[in-house]
Amino acid sequence: MDPDEVPEHDVRSFLAEVHGDEYVAYRSLKEARADPDSAVVLSGDYGATIFLTVPVRLLRCGLATLRTLVSDLDAVTWMSGDLTIATVAIERHPVGAGVIGGGRGGVVVDGVWLHPTEVAPELRGQAIEVVSGHRPRVDVTLLRQLRERELASKKEWRTAHPSRFELAWDFDIRPPAIPFE
Repeated sequence: MDPDEVPEHDVRSFLAEVHGDEYVAYRSLKEARADPDSAVVLSGDYGATIFLTVPVRLLRCGLATLRTLVSDLDAVTWMSGDLTIATVAIERHPVGAGVIGGGRGGVVVDGVWLHPTEVAPELRGQAIEVVSGHRPRVDVTLLRQLRERELASKKEWRTAHPSRFELAWDFDIRPPAIPFE
């Protein structure tokens, strides 16, 4: 894939088709900047969790930075960060529009919207600074701390609720796709 291109989001495209809704995706930020209703959507868990939205006109960072940010957000929530699971999409969503996803999805606001429960409070300000072009990445020390906290929480819950399939508690947990360096 061209590093300046973004693929269409398969899940939201499919759901729009099923519901008879229009779905518009942009292949690049350059293409999206021509539409005042374009927005960036960062999601994890194959689109089930909308982490962040921002109108493209307010975006002050590039696609590589967005890919790192979505990987970081996914790596401290869903324990992966794999860029086939944690995605950057550029779609038509005017301010006030909802974005389909699990847990009530997301919404596009005239600013940066962050999921109220899936994005840790400690990350919120730094994520906004990344999208606003004021920092290149969330602090990696903070990412390590949040990942350790989430891993401990998952281990505690999964140990208390064992699977009937004899899986190790961490069977689906992977190292961050973009290392915390």
